[in-house]
Amino acid sequence: MPVKLAFLFPGQGQIPRVLPPLSPASEALYARAESEGLDIRAWVRAGDHARLSRTEVAQPTVFLDSIARLEVLRARGVAPDAVAGHSLGEYSALVAAEILEPDEAFGLVLQRGRLMADLRGGMVAILKLNLAAVEEICQAAGRGAVVANYNGSEQFVVSAPLDALEDVARHAAELGGRAVRLDVSGPFHSPTMLSAERALAPSIHGLRFAAPRVRFVSSSAGASLVDARAIQDVLARQMTSPVRWTAALTALADLGVTEAIELGEGTVLTQLGRRAEPRIRFRAYAEVSDA
Repeated sequence: MPVKLAFLFPGQGQIPRVLPPLSPASEALYARAESEGLDIRAWVRAGDHARLSRTEVAQPTVFLDSIARLEVLRARGVAPDAVAGHSLGEYSALVAAEILEPDEAFGLVLQRGRLMADLRGGMVAILKLNLAAVEEICQAAGRGAVVANYNGSEQFVVSAPLDALEDVARHAAELGGRAVRLDVSGPFHSPTMLSAERALAPSIHGLRFAAPRVRFVSSSAGASLVDARAIQDVLARQMTSPVRWTAALTALADLGVTEAIELGEGTVLTQLGRRAEPRIRFRAYAEVSDA
């Protein structure tokens, strides 16, 4: 039985520290970023993590890094049977599935980052508690606290306004869990993002989405999607929808995927996958890039 390979694309938190080799297509995307006032190559080389972590910079930075790594593997003849992306990573997955052209997806990412940067709030990772406990925490904290990421059976992320974050962390500790504040500027994947979502939607609907050339698993839907219009509609609602990552991994395994490579510098998706889905062998990009 042939190995079925998936490419996984990380979200905003995985800022690259080095640049992978760049193809002419990637060079053009970095040049476009520079024309928009984002000298990402220089900032990565200088290790300017503070600047790169800003939402309006982080999102195009991670997207460009993922696309550059995708092109490295493609040049070596490594092609996926399926793709999925975590939050922002869905835009990279759209390119990998040939649903959108890289420049089209990059335009959306630039706009998305700027819109999301304007909304204040935060996110807290909750560890060592089950979903029922995390939902109880959100209810106790109130003020719009919601489960934003379903990353594992005992790993969730809560989005909330700034004045509710301490209450979320306190309630988690009282229930025996651990709370980790994430380095993000807003309550992503929560109803607070509705104004940004509505502002981005016309740009999403203004593009022609092609039918996927490889299987596209949406972490917003937590399922494999094959209809281009359905993919477009799900993306237009992505900013207020939770990230259903465990469901996405289950969907990949159900498709027959047995190996997955994370196309980013970090290992966040690799580690989440190893804990959540035993049917798939997860590997970080660094493990395969020299092979």
